[in-house]
Order: sequence, then C-alpha cells, then structure tokens
Amino acid sequence: MRLSLTESVRGAAAVLAAAVLCASGVTAGVATAAPVDPDGATPGQAPLQVSDGPPKVDLPTILGIAPKSDELNLDPNNYAQTCPDVLIVALSGGSDTSVDKNPLDEEARLPLQNWIANLTVPTGEKNASTPNRVGWLYVPYPATDGIGIGERNPTYQDSTAEGVASTNRILDENKARCGTATKFVIVGYSIGAEVAERVSVDIGSRPDDAAVNASDVLGVGLVGDPYRPAGTPSIDIAGPSGGGFMSSEPKDYGKLTDKMLWACRPYDLSCDAPRNIAMLPLLLGVFGQVHWDPLDLVSTVTELSNVVAATAARSIAYVFAHPEFATSEESALDVVLRESDRTEPRGTPDPPPTQAQVLAALQWAAGPGREVVNAKLNAERVGFAEDNADIAQLITEPYIAFGFLQHLTYWNALPGREWESDKMIRWITTLAQQDSERRDAEQPPAASTEPAPAQVIPPVAPGSAAPPAQPQVTIDDSFGSLLQSFGIGPQPVPIKSVP
Repeated sequence: MRLSLTESVRGAAAVLAAAVLCASGVTAGVATAAPVDPDGATPGQAPLQVSDGPPKVDLPTILGIAPKSDELNLDPNNYAQTCPDVLIVALSGGSDTSVDKNPLDEEARLPLQNWIANLTVPTGEKNASTPNRVGWLYVPYPATDGIGIGERNPTYQDSTAEGVASTNRILDENKARCGTATKFVIVGYSIGAEVAERVSVDIGSRPDDAAVNASDVLGVGLVGDPYRPAGTPSIDIAGPSGGGFMSSEPKDYGKLTDKMLWACRPYDLSCDAPRNIAMLPLLLGVFGQVHWDPLDLVSTVTELSNVVAATAARSIAYVFAHPEFATSEESALDVVLRESDRTEPRGTPDPPPTQAQVLAALQWAAGPGREVVNAKLNAERVGFAEDNADIAQLITEPYIAFGFLQHLTYWNALPGREWESDKMIRWITTLAQQDSERRDAEQPPAASTEPAPAQVIPPVAPGSAAPPAQPQVTIDDSFGSLLQSFGIGPQPVPIKSVP
C-alpha cells in the first residue's frame, strides 16, 4: 500500500516519538534494563556525544571601535556620545549590518538598505530642538542566515547569539558610563526583533539590583517579530490574529511586560503566520545551525546531517533525564523544537545515554512497554496533526504573494497616512518627553541639602502587555485588511492609547 505524503510525515514523527519514548520507559523503570554504571557509562562503551551548540565569539568593546566624530558620518542630532536622556539601541534586519559596523555611523538610506535608520534619524530630527534628549547606536552583529557563496558566513543562530551579546554589551557599557542619566529604548526589525525579544525576556526577569534592569528601559519596539505572541496589538490598533512564525505562544516579559510594543502588518509571515505550523520553526531551527554554501554541497550536507543527528541525540538525552515524559502531555515534537534552538546556552546539558541504555529501551518498547508506547504514539499522531493543521494556509492564503512586500513596508514614508514608522517615532519621542518631565519633577529644591529620592520609573504605555491576560481584539487576515494596511479604504480605529 502506498502511503500519502501526510501519512509518511506522520509516520516519521511517530518513529521519532517511539525512539524517544523507549528511552523514557527505561528511565522510568517500566522495564528492567542491563546494569549501568551510576555515571551513565557501560564499561567499554562511550556515551553518545551531544553538541553544546555554536561557539560564542568575544565581541570588541562597543565604545572602543567607535572613532572620533570627525572620522565618521555622525548625524548632527545623534547625542549618543554625550549620555543623552534616551538612547535608542537599534537592531537592523538581515544583511543590513555587520559585526564590525561602527555603531555611530550613518549609511545611505537606500531602497533595500539600512531600514532601521528610517526610525532613528527622523526621531533625532523630531527632537532637534531639545539637544541631548535622544541618541542612538546601531548594534553591530552579523545579521546573516548562514548563506555564503564560497565563504563561511555565520549561521542564523550564531548571528542571533552574537546580536544578543552585542546588545547586552552596549547596554552594560552605556549604563556604566552614564548611570541613571540615560534610559534605553530598544528597537528591532526582523532578525533584529528576535534579538531584541530575547534580550527583553532576560532583562524583564532580572532583579532590581542588576547592573541593567527593567527600570533602565523605557520601552521595547519590535517590528516584524518572528516571536510575536498571536493577536497582540499592532502599535495602537488591533493586530493580525496570527503570530510569529518561530513562535506565537505568549511570553513572560516580566517587569518589561507593560513596555512592549509590536508592529505587524497582515500577511507578514514573520509576525502574522498561521498558528499551527510547528514543522516550519522546526525546519528553520535545524537549518539555522548550518553554514550554507552552494559551491560546497558536500560540506553543507555533511553539516546538516550532523545537526540533525545532534538534535535527535539531545532530544533522547532529555527524555532519559525526564522519565515523566512517557505519561506527560509533552510531545516528541515539543522536545525536538526546543532542542533545535541552540542560540542561547541552557546550562548543564542532560547526560547522553549509553548504547546499552538505548538497546534496553528498544527491548522494553517491544515487550512490557508496548502498551505505553502505543498510547503515546496515538497521542503523538493526533497532536502532530493539530500542531500542523494550518500549514496549507501558507499556500492558500497570499503569504507568498504579499508576505515579503508587507515585511518591507513598515518604513514607507509616502504622504497621506501615518505609517508604522511614523507611529514609532512619535512613541519614542513621547517616551523621551515624559521621562524628561519626570526627571524635572523629581529634582529636589535648589536650597535643599537632603539627598535626592530614588528615581522610580513607572510602567510606560500600559495596555500593551504581552502575554495578553484577556482575549485580544484582532483583525482577520483578508484582502480588505491588506488594502487597509496601505491606507486604502476605511482605516481601523485605535483600540488603545500609545504615547
């Protein structure tokens, strides 16, 4: 009997689940396995090797690579060097920056280059009448997807990891240099939004006495974010009902929750993807660990196979270390998805199983554990179908026709309407004005000898919380919403106030 494509894919998922389940059954003690040393190794047998992920590269000191202002194209309204009231930490999109980019240097804003400058430079112009109110730094990082013709470019996950490290370096060094005199607004676009999102999750969970904590950040703006929680507002209007193509699940941004802001256009696959497309982030998670060189296919395919093997090995190691997997609602796809993300360190890895343990697992699955395996496999089949139920929408809906265009039109400066970039410029400007007014109000009387009270930064832009506590008002993707995003037809009414 010939299997359909769907049945073949489901079968492959079931096989993976079975292999993972086998390990779980042995660890749980469902069956009696061969004796194993406490250290997890059998004499004469080496444990399976599990990769620790991409190597981390030390980045140069951000301030150290910035030459004097007369040696670069420094915007006259950029006060980043003099501890401005607000420093915009800007993360460009893919292939739009580099690891050796000068954070202060302005490049020509060409049609397909330096998108984020459509936000930073106009913000400086809007605040030109108030010297030292705003400044900005462009985060230097590779911003590549691992594709290189005849050269070895950093992988997508390596690039993202370097972006996170570089962003934290900028924040740390400017906090050490300026203290509380400068507050931060973090903005990111596309892959830069993913970097900013990861940094925000970290900062939001830090204690109040951390060198850089949530009180140092006035706001975080994410444009075309691959991790946008489904249904969150697009700045001040109802957002598309989809979410980021890497993950659309709610996130815990901790003390930064009320300071998060998203911009997402209908059918932009980066941030408005169908919700149930689990195989897409899995493929991208695997591909994001590979250096792609069409001129060296042997090395590329070899590296891809090694990444697949390492991901499977880590998944099995996880199950050996967590025997409750056999009867939990966690699926094999959940495990593999998590293990395919090697962007950030996860602490001590789970110990790999020995060959003896794997053999015992297979024996258990074929014998006393058969009933448990069958029950889990049935749940895996149902769950896999549900988790990928919307994949067909990538073809039946106009994601291919309009997705890339929508991803590029946040920065449209055409007259006649307020574009997303215009709204974000106004948002940053208002945050800076509010913070300046707050500073003035907190200044002690001139004659007072009492120490100034501790500065408290209340939440900014309440209502833009993520994850949403209540169901969000969203717009359905349609041709009408697509036209509205270009200013054609009746425009959506704002659903919340954004500074």
